[in-house]
Amino acid sequence: MDVTEFCFLGANTPEGFRSEYGTLQSDPRIRRLLILKGGSGCGKSTLMKTLAARAEEYGWGVERILCSSDPDSLDGAVIPELGLALVDGTAPHVVEPKLCGCGANYLNLGRYYRESELRPLIPAIQAAKAANAACYGPAYGCLRAAAALLRARRQLLGRERIQAVTEEALGQLSERRLAQGKGQGRERRIYLSGVTPKGLLSLDPGEGRIWAIQDSHGVGGELLMRLARARRQAGEDVVLAMDPLEPEAVQGVLLPDSGQGWLRVHPAFPGSGQAMLRLDLDAALETGLSDALLEGMEELKTLERRLLDRAVSWLRQAKAQHDLIEELYRPAVDFAGVTREAELLCRELFTES
Repeated sequence: MDVTEFCFLGANTPEGFRSEYGTLQSDPRIRRLLILKGGSGCGKSTLMKTLAARAEEYGWGVERILCSSDPDSLDGAVIPELGLALVDGTAPHVVEPKLCGCGANYLNLGRYYRESELRPLIPAIQAAKAANAACYGPAYGCLRAAAALLRARRQLLGRERIQAVTEEALGQLSERRLAQGKGQGRERRIYLSGVTPKGLLSLDPGEGRIWAIQDSHGVGGELLMRLARARRQAGEDVVLAMDPLEPEAVQGVLLPDSGQGWLRVHPAFPGSGQAMLRLDLDAALETGLSDALLEGMEELKTLERRLLDRAVSWLRQAKAQHDLIEELYRPAVDFAGVTREAELLCRELFTES
């Protein structure tokens, strides 16, 4: 589990767009960060895909950072063996160097626009950008409503029941008392699921000894945070996969060095890949509840899923407008220049290594 092949560093959430892109500069694996700047359609994703593919030809592992507003597009690529990362540093996931030229620097692909060809298109571009932005309000509104219903289900379960089940689950998932390490382990954050125009996506956490925790009521975030805290105190590095529906909650914990992990799954995000071990929090929480209460909670789940589907529909409309923006820009881009830039970068970054 040294390299997660795919992940998100940003998510569409009930609170709007949440970004973990800024954490790249504190990631101990990364010694050199190249921040790509440029507007729509200028080839940022294509350049990163080219470099990622070339790195794999050399035999290096690549962690691809997908765009939550277009999962077919790359927002970044990390090559841990080279200590190298490339990232799209434009809005909404703005990234700026802490010390420009000291391990992080810019690559401006906006210079490949032929601006004289774009000027007549300004009204059409502005209209498409306004239409794109307008779709995110309803999308995030649907996510807020779905999150409110999820919280309401937890209130129906009751805090005492949730705490009792959490404590019992912690005992099952925790191994023998961990020896304290020489120092505290590091933590980094990603997303392994996303609300996207292509639907509710779950990404593969990679190979390893993975626990799948059935958690349709969203009660396991505290459980996983406690597991992660214990591992860090024992000196292990942890990767926290955050929950896009409740971005302060942990959806998964991965231990890169040992290949272990725990991942909460529920109907919206059923997980990807084969889990070796399973724990059903739902069964423990629902035992003894009345039929009427269980039926009411199922109705709430159905409403939540409809709201999530509507959020996806609005994101799909936003992407359609973004595609139109790129169609307007592309004819005015010097892609031969972008290709030359990619080849020069491959030569510089890979032959030196």
